[in-house]
Amino acid sequence: MDRKRIIRNLIVCVLFFLTFRFGILPIITGQELEKRIRKTSFSRNDNEYGLVVFGTEPEGIAAALSAARIGIETLVVTEDPDPGSYIKSAMITYTSPDYAVINKKKTNLNTGIYTELFGDTGGNFSYEDYIVTVRQMLAEEPNITVLYNAEFLSAETEANVVKSVSFRHDGMTETIKAPYFIDATENGDLLILCGVPYFVGSEDINVPNAFMPVEFNFVLSNVSWDDVQSISKHSQNLQDFKEVLSQYQKHSSRIRISNISIIGQPNDEVVISGIRVHQVNVANKELLNEAFNDALTEAKMLTAFLKTAFVPFENCSFKTGPAGFYIPEYRHFEGRYTLTVEDILENRNFPTKIVMATGPIDADKFISAELSEEYTYILGNPVVYSIPLECFISKNYDNLLMAGRKASFSSLAATSAGRMPVSITAGHALGVTAAYCYINDVTPVELCNADENVLEDYQKLLKRSGITLMDFDEKNPNEGHWAWPSVKELVKYGLVAGGPDNDYLFDVEAYQENLVTLIINLIVKAAPEKYSLKLDSRIRPYATENLLTGEKACEIVLKALDIPFEPGNACVTAKENNIIPDEIAGKITPESPVTMDCVYVLTTRVVDLLKQ
Repeated sequence: MDRKRIIRNLIVCVLFFLTFRFGILPIITGQELEKRIRKTSFSRNDNEYGLVVFGTEPEGIAAALSAARIGIETLVVTEDPDPGSYIKSAMITYTSPDYAVINKKKTNLNTGIYTELFGDTGGNFSYEDYIVTVRQMLAEEPNITVLYNAEFLSAETEANVVKSVSFRHDGMTETIKAPYFIDATENGDLLILCGVPYFVGSEDINVPNAFMPVEFNFVLSNVSWDDVQSISKHSQNLQDFKEVLSQYQKHSSRIRISNISIIGQPNDEVVISGIRVHQVNVANKELLNEAFNDALTEAKMLTAFLKTAFVPFENCSFKTGPAGFYIPEYRHFEGRYTLTVEDILENRNFPTKIVMATGPIDADKFISAELSEEYTYILGNPVVYSIPLECFISKNYDNLLMAGRKASFSSLAATSAGRMPVSITAGHALGVTAAYCYINDVTPVELCNADENVLEDYQKLLKRSGITLMDFDEKNPNEGHWAWPSVKELVKYGLVAGGPDNDYLFDVEAYQENLVTLIINLIVKAAPEKYSLKLDSRIRPYATENLLTGEKACEIVLKALDIPFEPGNACVTAKENNIIPDEIAGKITPESPVTMDCVYVLTTRVVDLLKQ
């Protein structure tokens, strides 16, 4: 028995050694990956790279680093003089990763290169230190070449492939070839050169010139940082600070300053963050400059207020403003799939996911600065959701990827999916994606359409590179409600808000103005060709604060559809014409109050009938 046991143990040991040496070890050390890279490597000329990344935004840095670390010769080209990007120009000094509770465990969704840049928990940082850190990280990667102060000129394309890109650098025109390109510029400069279609702002929901509020940060010198910290450490001091700050009289009605953050910097300096300017058309440079000057004036006036109101600021002075606003929304480019509000609200788990996220859908751009001081306009709040690779592949080119908030998200979905931590982790994933495609000689489009085994292999590489990725099954608490399909349609256009708790007030009794306002706004956004002043004038008189009864609800609906009815007989007429959906027919009676869930269903029903 002992001899048999010894022999068996020896066999197990040998098998373990063989498995470890030739199976596990190559995965751990990357030797197998290096073999595959060498096998697929072409004879590279000076103007050829495995991957070219345009832009040094944080998501571009993450993409370049992740690809280079796998062994791909990577070129980074930027028009900027350094890797500061919008972190430097807008004086960004704070970031926080997404956390989600998955399988009853709190999980950090932004790991990998995001953690290398900002630490496990994010927090305050110096934008000057950030630049030093990024320069060092780039310099340590032998597979990365960086060209600063470049000017993008043109792109050569053939069918659905980008072949090369030309730019001016050091007074010379260079043309670079690569099998894969990533546009990580803030505004999609390469995508524009290649003619990738896009919309701006909220055009996808027929609201022109509507953008998320822009952000203005500025630096104060000679601030007592120890005293500032003492305020934040004591709840009573913090409350007193907020109360005094609320007494500040704003210079511009478009500006919101209620959520001011004070971020310590070296040499007794602080960055004041949180001035937000609403209703700025960022596509119009003249209007953008006008808003910038207003924000600059506001910052100087706020500085004067802080000097007299708070001891830590009594000796402070305004040092400098940013080179430009932080602009959270401008262009939205089309990809192979567009992430929707519904995807986020229903916690979608895509089979081709490359990044996971959480964070509310914010419709702050549709309300004034004054209202946003008192109310949040959160459309809904997911538990966790994923974003598929298809959102980052440009619509008309198989080898052109796009990183950042300009990727293929609906304008409202982008308020969650386009935030900086998500963009950086997605950029990290795109660098790995380019490397995987290079090694396996496939395009990102072919990868999306690959079988489960290939996708599993691909996602294993994403995880090994440091990205948090897992399957999940989370439900929206409202999915079982019969009004949920209508709510999703209304949320898609930013018309109803569930807040951070996803509470759409289904059982609350409605006012007449609720139904009228929703009908008019949904027509304007979802079926603008059906809107007319005549239609508006037929139902606008009903927009009162009177409680909505079944009879009045049917009158409003019939008036909107221009269907005649006898006074006092609207309910009967609406039901005879099959206008009232079956799920609420029993809930609509002439004298009974109508609740908001019925209002949601009636609103979408009216627009559906108008479209027929």
